[in-house]
Amino acid sequence: MSGTATRQPVPLLRRAYRRVAPLVAVVGVYYAVLVYPPLRLAGLIWPDWQPTTGALALVMAGPAAGRLIHEWLPGGPARLLSAAVMTWLGICFIAFCLILPWELLGLVVPWPDRASGIVLLAMLIATTLVGAVNAQRLRLRTLDITLEDAPARRAAGTTLVQLSDVHVGSRSGRFLGRAVRRANEVDADAVLITGDLVDFRHISRRVLAPLGELRAPAYFIIGNHERYVDCDDICRRLAELGVTVLRNATVRAGALQIVGIDDAEPKSQVSRVLPGLTPDPDACRVLLYHRPDGARDAASWGAHLMLCGHTHNGQIVPFNYLVRRVFPRIHGLYDVDGMALYVSPGTGTWGPLLRLGSRCEVTVLRLV
Repeated sequence: MSGTATRQPVPLLRRAYRRVAPLVAVVGVYYAVLVYPPLRLAGLIWPDWQPTTGALALVMAGPAAGRLIHEWLPGGPARLLSAAVMTWLGICFIAFCLILPWELLGLVVPWPDRASGIVLLAMLIATTLVGAVNAQRLRLRTLDITLEDAPARRAAGTTLVQLSDVHVGSRSGRFLGRAVRRANEVDADAVLITGDLVDFRHISRRVLAPLGELRAPAYFIIGNHERYVDCDDICRRLAELGVTVLRNATVRAGALQIVGIDDAEPKSQVSRVLPGLTPDPDACRVLLYHRPDGARDAASWGAHLMLCGHTHNGQIVPFNYLVRRVFPRIHGLYDVDGMALYVSPGTGTWGPLLRLGSRCEVTVLRLV
């Protein structure tokens, strides 16, 4: 008899569960957020209404089909269709967040269907309008970053502008132009673009052309969405427009050493890449990394300032509570072992052209 234990095969039922469970979860979330809210709201307002097969097919398959059309046929009309579909997804998410507590309270206190349906619809319309207007507004936020040690103090008086998560593709080239004009309102020494500038394939140089109008030198790192699409082509177009692309590299810019690290998942690249880069002892060291990961490694390496984005500050409440579970430093200025970390809420929006509980931001950082 062999001393090696015989490995028992995984039961068929367990293997089936592992394969089916994720699919069931995705379908359940899709139905709960995209299908149930509009059908429930329509049923409350018009109790006798029965959806046709075509209406059901549109509600159930329309969002997924509209998003895929842009992947197959990239271009202006398809981009608008995708933006409309993704905004519809956001509206359905808001409707779900309104209907869910109504359903729970209805278990205790009966509600008159038609009246409550009209109230819910009015709340949904008002909330959507606020979110749509807020997604178009670009706030210029100014922060003072205090520098402590001698190399960092050499950069005192330097002004930086951070653009992050513009998401050209989800957003138009005109929106990018507005962001550039806001950045140009500042007498900046450098513009730092911390990833997710682009989120669709085949974004042309013409659409990205406003970046060539920046008055200050611009530096760019890739985010997760550049990795998902034509990353090398994006970097080439940006370089042609005069933007310095930093991919696991550093550059000296006046009193600054600007370090750019490629985004990666699931684990941060910071701890892997930084040991191969030499900190400049005579410079204020500014690290650009798309997501707020690896801050302690950056501080240990000697970074004075780390700039990130990615979180969008949740973009639409209450989604921010879920994002905070993954990224506790979701938005704002933090001190990490003596290093200043700023997490931008994003300049643009991804997916739905909506913002609730967060704002689009062009960040001005003054080193003092």
